[in-house]
Amino acid sequence: MADDANLFTPDRIARAQEAAGAAGIDALLVSPGADLRYLTGYQALPLERLTCLVAPVGGEPFLVVPQLEKPAAEVSPAGDLGIEIVGWAETDDPYELIAKRLGSGVGRIGVDNHMWAEKVLAFRDALPGAEQALAGAALSELRMRKSAGRARCAR
Repeated sequence: MADDANLFTPDRIARAQEAAGAAGIDALLVSPGADLRYLTGYQALPLERLTCLVAPVGGEPFLVVPQLEKPAAEVSPAGDLGIEIVGWAETDDPYELIAKRLGSGVGRIGVDNHMWAEKVLAFRDALPGAEQALAGAALSELRMRKSAGRARCAR
């Protein structure tokens, strides 16, 4: 669809942050898959290297990507959302980078329902004081609502 990029707006992430807050989640961690594409328009490949949208309830969202993937993220619809796209080098620890940016006040994180187990466990190690929960409870309601443009296309 030619105007597909117009569907990806910053308010999708803001609504996800609100839903997370209502679910008692302090930050959403969304890896490649349907939820990341819905929220940002970035159709990242699920790789062994971490790509993750970080959406703290009380802060600014940012997208963490391997440095080599940063140009692709910047030219995707995510590049037009006004969120910071943070590239990480091969020698960096992206989980620690995210943990430092979130800070110690994060008590409960919502990991997307399809995040690979190795990534979930790496977040557990990087954020040992944070309880992990599935983000699906906060995100599923948002994805059920169709925009007017999508509703017309579905007919």
